[in-house]
Amino acid sequence: MKRLIMVGFAIWLVATIALRMAGQRVLNPDRPWSIIALLAISALLMFRLPRFLFSRLAIPWEQRALGGIALVAPGMFLDTVSAVCFSSVFPNIQPDAAGLFGGWLLFCNVVVLVSAATTSYGTAGEAAATDQ
Repeated sequence: MKRLIMVGFAIWLVATIALRMAGQRVLNPDRPWSIIALLAISALLMFRLPRFLFSRLAIPWEQRALGGIALVAPGMFLDTVSAVCFSSVFPNIQPDAAGLFGGWLLFCNVVVLVSAATTSYGTAGEAAATDQ
């Protein structure tokens, strides 16, 4: 799980830097179609992310729900500060986008957690190997 915590921290760091540099293009509450696109793209990426990481890191299927928690925990913890100090952390983004930011974070985290909790055995061989 330590590897997933480190990966979660790295994802948070890269995403925070990206938002600090170009977040004004991504988080614009005045453009409803861009919000829909943001959520749709995020849903797809966040659903696939834990499954990809679990496969690459050889996380056993019975630990994947816990792995999802480990993956999102660093970002959830650190984004508490980002959300509370939104205007200071992201001066390039309109202050009225703070609600969109918070909602987007919740949405992404819940999609990762649902994806992690609903991963299946993968193959019959993998399931049989873990039952022994």
